[in-house]
Amino acid sequence: MEVRVRFIAQQAAGIGNLQGIDALREGLDYAVLEVFAPHDKTTLFRIEFIEGEDPALFDSSAFEVTSSFIPPSWRYFQLESGSFSLCPEPWAQPGFWEAFYDRAPGARDVYESEKWKILTSEQPR
Repeated sequence: MEVRVRFIAQQAAGIGNLQGIDALREGLDYAVLEVFAPHDKTTLFRIEFIEGEDPALFDSSAFEVTSSFIPPSWRYFQLESGSFSLCPEPWAQPGFWEAFYDRAPGARDVYESEKWKILTSEQPR
């Protein structure tokens, strides 16, 4: 169980520049792999919107939360800027996302391993 959100196109219409938003489908639920809250900006959700494609960050205002279970592998990371992230610890390491998008050896394995933990974690009873 993970945080899940449903894309609401009507909510996205008023947000402005939403690069890649056209890849999302109205009313479809997506697993949130990370919550990133930049200082003085809108919170972002990292979502893998197409199976096997790289995940992207999307404005949280374009979604409604349908499941608020926090995966046990997530940790809170505070940045010097005042921004923070909720994500697996390996993803918060400096340079991880750059290495991932640059296809550095091992980065994809770390991503897949942590994604699996998020998607297969069970909600406490």
